[in-house]
Amino acid sequence: MKKRFYGIKRLLAAFVAATLTFTAAGVTTVFAAQTVYENKTQETITRGVTYEKNSRMTTDGIQDIYVLTIDLTESTLELKEVESKTEYGLKETVQKMLTDNGAIAGVNSDFFGMAGTYSAGFGPVVRDGELVSAGTSINQDKNQYGTYVKDKNGNSIFTYFKTTVKFSNSAKTIDLASINKVTSMVFPILFNREAATSTADLDKRFDNLVKFVVQNNTITYISQKGETVEVPENGYLIVMSGDYYTNAASVFKVGDPVTLQVSSTIDFDQIDTAFGGGGLLLLDGQEAPATDIVAAGRQPRTAFGVSQDGTKAIMMVVDGRGDSIGATHSEMAALMKEYGAYEALHLDGGGSSTMVVQTVDDAAPQLQNTPSDGAQRKVIASVGVFQTAPKGEIKEIGITTVNQHTQPGKTAEFTVYGLDEYKNRIYIAPEDVTFEVVGVEGTWDGYLFQPTTTGEYSVVATYGDGLTAVANATCYPTARLKATYPDASIKNVGGTTNIYVTAYDTEGFGRAVTNDVTYTVANPAIGTMNGNTFTAKAKGSTYVKCSWAGQDTYVTITVGGASKVTAPASTSAADPLQQTVTKQNDGAFYLNITGELKYTGTGKVDATTYNAQRSRVRSAADSGADVTVYGGPCDITTPTVQDSLTWNGSYRFMNRDGASVVLLAASQGIRKTDPSQYGRFTQDIAAAGNDTIIFVTDKTPSDYPSAAEADYFRAILNKYVEDGKTVFVVSCSGNAYWASTKDGVRYINLPDLWRADGTANSNVYMLKFRIADDGVTYQPVKV
Repeated sequence: MKKRFYGIKRLLAAFVAATLTFTAAGVTTVFAAQTVYENKTQETITRGVTYEKNSRMTTDGIQDIYVLTIDLTESTLELKEVESKTEYGLKETVQKMLTDNGAIAGVNSDFFGMAGTYSAGFGPVVRDGELVSAGTSINQDKNQYGTYVKDKNGNSIFTYFKTTVKFSNSAKTIDLASINKVTSMVFPILFNREAATSTADLDKRFDNLVKFVVQNNTITYISQKGETVEVPENGYLIVMSGDYYTNAASVFKVGDPVTLQVSSTIDFDQIDTAFGGGGLLLLDGQEAPATDIVAAGRQPRTAFGVSQDGTKAIMMVVDGRGDSIGATHSEMAALMKEYGAYEALHLDGGGSSTMVVQTVDDAAPQLQNTPSDGAQRKVIASVGVFQTAPKGEIKEIGITTVNQHTQPGKTAEFTVYGLDEYKNRIYIAPEDVTFEVVGVEGTWDGYLFQPTTTGEYSVVATYGDGLTAVANATCYPTARLKATYPDASIKNVGGTTNIYVTAYDTEGFGRAVTNDVTYTVANPAIGTMNGNTFTAKAKGSTYVKCSWAGQDTYVTITVGGASKVTAPASTSAADPLQQTVTKQNDGAFYLNITGELKYTGTGKVDATTYNAQRSRVRSAADSGADVTVYGGPCDITTPTVQDSLTWNGSYRFMNRDGASVVLLAASQGIRKTDPSQYGRFTQDIAAAGNDTIIFVTDKTPSDYPSAAEADYFRAILNKYVEDGKTVFVVSCSGNAYWASTKDGVRYINLPDLWRADGTANSNVYMLKFRIADDGVTYQPVKV
């Protein structure tokens, strides 16, 4: 089966905004871990800002790294810390906070108190040259919490910031806990219009607060306890608890002249931007000592840094406590330095670590990383990147689809959008776009495309004066249906259960068809269907036949603890690549693959049977092909009739006539068995450039000890599929033959010749491949 539209993809690669890079050149040391392979995607999200995801396989596990690089010389870009627009001091997710404030990207920022719905960041906040907030408790006894400062001359400074605030009349001086940082209100704070226009929200949170209204350096009003007051436009409030006022501040009176003394590491009047974080990471290009508030070991982490010349800012998140191993303090410093930072600091990490980005394909900022809590934590502040340039003339267009893989009877939805010189996204109506489809036939309804034939296709969208973009998609025939829950149990009559069905095409891509399926109850006396909902009418059991696109699957349902009935087997269509393979003199390359022929168990094997069985299978494998691959240890010492390659527990590679054959050792997963294989097979496959890739291995990915590594390996395979390659993973283990197709990759298991007890396995298969310019076909043959 010849790939068609992927050739178009390569020709029109200039339309693709994101770039994908496989890197496997040598081994990079990351302190205790070594990087053996990395998969990077990078794209420009607006002029002067790039977003990169780098998923690294290291000797210690997967390390997922997310990086924003911001050009600080771009006049239309702004970088600033933001907080909730809903209510001052309210904790919200990074995504909501940045979206509400109009940012295009950003990360979580300052440390904060975890308890409760409200909190305050620990570090100072200066935004657009105005002091928003500052606390007086941090770094007084020792340096712990770092701060980033950009002064009004554009200089970036990373320091341990200290602030003190004193409020005095002629009789007394009191120390203020903060400017606009609202925590427990044990001590007085200064409160101005950078926080709110009145104390209404404060008074909902705290009882009996007393407020001094200060204008022109004079107390003009002292409120009653709990009284809500307006914040003066040209002044401020001193807010305190009723008890503090009674016990320590009653000497302040209306009409008193007062002074406010603010002392800080750097004069606030000289600061354009400031926000707080954790300990410093880099100073003068070298790793800074970790302070005692920096969590030890590998953790999820967020960091911010600036290049030596001050022209670039780097925001980074490293996932941890899950599939990704996280980073130590030293590893984070090294990563920030690798990406161009000269000075840097930790931002809040752990479950707070979050990055959101609005790419050119997105209408709003989207979560990019995987927070360790399983969902976004509500935080107090975020550092956002803002594009201030107004939307201009469309300079280029893009196209996206939410249904890249569809099936006959289902539509694919495409969206075309414009981008100006700053990559601001601009709406384009479907009637203003001309579509050309290459590869299949079909009809358009606005942005909805209904294929009427099957295959791979490209959609070329044209707008205005020749602006063009391309999207690639497929419409393969439906191969099988699968119910999400094939067995359901209802406790009582009158109870219900919902049925959800996915249709998989011949290349293993799934599409939800729950609302398209025809549902038929085998025994209507037990229950009825309404849409996809089954309602029990009587105690007993039945099954529901789910039909769509010529395929059926079944869901068994029991009511009231009844025994389950046996449902028919689901139907499926044949794999179009599975055809009879007979060696011809036609210029094609013929390849045979067998499972393991050597007995490696501890049982007793009859010598005569042992030799006869091995010879029988080898004779079949050693004929009708140009090359035979033995997918496991083979202890036959006589020469083969034709070329052969034997799996021997270590990496091997064969480049032959359009096929790349990779022998992988993965008994403990690839990483623990031999992590260097990642770099070797990606390099070898890239150098060979073949359209057919066949992995032969001792363990299928679904049996890896680490599910995360299985997903990581599959992601690499899926990239090959996206590039138009035909990919097989042939595992050789166990006593059963099976085959499945998932996301364009064919997974096949060839059983061993011998059972564990030393008896011959009667269920032995081999694979026969034909590989030619017109594509690849294969045939499983029982030996």
